[in-house]
Amino acid sequence: MHHSQLAPLPCDLPFRIVSKTIGQGAYACIKKACPSHTDSPIFAVKFIHKEYAARHGKISPRQLQMEATVHKHIGDHYNIISFFQTGEDSIWRWIAMELADGGDLFDKIEADEGVGEDIAHVYFSQLISAVGYMHSKGVGHRDIKPENMLLTADGNLKIADFGLATLFEYKGVTKLSSTFCGSPPYIAPEVISCSNKGHSSSAPGYRPDLVDIWSCGIVLFVLLAGNTPWDSPTENSYEFHEYVTTNARTSDELWLNLPPATLSLLRGMLNVDPSSRFSLEDVRRHPWYTRPNPHLLPDGQLSDPINIATTMFESLHIDFTQNPLPTGESFGPDRMETDDSTALSSSPTRLSSTQPELPRHDML
Repeated sequence: MHHSQLAPLPCDLPFRIVSKTIGQGAYACIKKACPSHTDSPIFAVKFIHKEYAARHGKISPRQLQMEATVHKHIGDHYNIISFFQTGEDSIWRWIAMELADGGDLFDKIEADEGVGEDIAHVYFSQLISAVGYMHSKGVGHRDIKPENMLLTADGNLKIADFGLATLFEYKGVTKLSSTFCGSPPYIAPEVISCSNKGHSSSAPGYRPDLVDIWSCGIVLFVLLAGNTPWDSPTENSYEFHEYVTTNARTSDELWLNLPPATLSLLRGMLNVDPSSRFSLEDVRRHPWYTRPNPHLLPDGQLSDPINIATTMFESLHIDFTQNPLPTGESFGPDRMETDDSTALSSSPTRLSSTQPELPRHDML
């Protein structure tokens, strides 16, 4: 629904809106903006109608604020969308954040082909860098997928959408999650198992950091193969069932066509036993991860964006003249859940790019 059908936007904003709606969902819209007295920089602002979010999305004002708080907590990494500011009136919460000029990664992946090994290595390396930083801050994303990865004008990756993020570690205390959330092709099997056992006090939870590692493994698979290995990690999926029963030695054509050097990495990240799954350190030590890549600088950023855009990115169909933000179909309301709502001080958030396919059902 267009914001004008909900309510007028706030009129006392600390910036100027400089575009029509460039993305919208059931109760949110995104616009471009700039500082009140200058024409740059251009950034993105998401406006969320609080009443509609609560009524139709079961998202409380507190959850919106907590998403902002978590994003601010982790938004200073080069491969994470920067958080700028947040505010609210009686009707709207708004969130100002970095505008990524290259669109989302999902739309750049050639179906059933992927992006090529070197490009996959570039984006996987940047993804692991960002996820490692989030985890060092005690934050799990829990909805890692290409739709939630945006690209800058020079092609560098930025993680976005912290609607399902959770604070799993604070002051040395680690907590498990039990929330059933995520997107089926990228979700870890223990999230589903935890949900199937219900939410009784005896039901085990899952570690959000290990769930993220699983999702990163699925993203790497998609980058290399142009498709997910299964629709969901359940016994109802023939592909997943074969993966489990063959001890990850499936005869599926998608797996057989992967670069051989990536197989042990993927099997480690996609270990169905969370206690045996690769840690981030295991990933960083893997020979495929440490392989030289002429397109990456020592700091993990692209070495020659123009050259890459004109040569290696041809298969990605990157068009820097197009509107960079997701359309209304891919934009959706944020979902926030934290394991300790008092752990971080009250403060701001960022921009959502997709609607989680499996929203959270509880608050831990």
